[in-house]
Amino acid sequence: MKIQLSPLLSPARLDMPDPGSRVTVELGGRSWLLDRAADMEALWDSMGEGDLGEDERLPYWAEVWPASVLLGRHILRQGEALRGRACLDLGCGLGLTGMIAASCGARVAAFDYEWPAVRFARHNAALNGVPQPLWMLMDWREPAVRAHAFDFIWGGDVLYEKKFFEPLTAFFRHALAPGGRIWIGEPVRTVSAPVWDELRAQGFAPHKLTVEKVALCGQDATVNLWEIAIP
Repeated sequence: MKIQLSPLLSPARLDMPDPGSRVTVELGGRSWLLDRAADMEALWDSMGEGDLGEDERLPYWAEVWPASVLLGRHILRQGEALRGRACLDLGCGLGLTGMIAASCGARVAAFDYEWPAVRFARHNAALNGVPQPLWMLMDWREPAVRAHAFDFIWGGDVLYEKKFFEPLTAFFRHALAPGGRIWIGEPVRTVSAPVWDELRAQGFAPHKLTVEKVALCGQDATVNLWEIAIP
């Protein structure tokens, strides 16, 4: 897909952090710094007609979502359980949850569908001084990972559209190790409500771990955290 970018958001500049767009997230007693080229609205405004393509590739990667912040909290709480384990961050965006897990000693692979996300995730891991996860450009519809390779898989706000349900459930069955766990952060909203019953009908075992408030960028969101197993 070719995106029409403004002069300040040319392909060369899309690799370069904009100091005014940095996001700071306070988790685990430290400040996590997340650089990006611009915020999502600026990137969206720079796109011309017809640039979305069949997949509607909006620049969601450029935002830090409350669901990812709650996932980050949970990862820190589970740090000892993750140490040395193979973990997969799907839809890594700017890299927050992958970095946090790497800081806990997990063996992290993390992927996104958009190359600027992968580039900034790598930059942000270096910025925060944590071990680099294996950053990958990948489409979850075409897995490029070994079957049953990951003890833990997580994603922030990835089940918000019905079209994602079938490819994601197929991906979970492919990538999750026996006895493994999937964690999904999800804002409280009606569009996602049927997903959990559909997962149960497909043979998964989801249950809600917690519901918490997440203060982020001047807003206060309520977020669910789900754990999914494959019996």
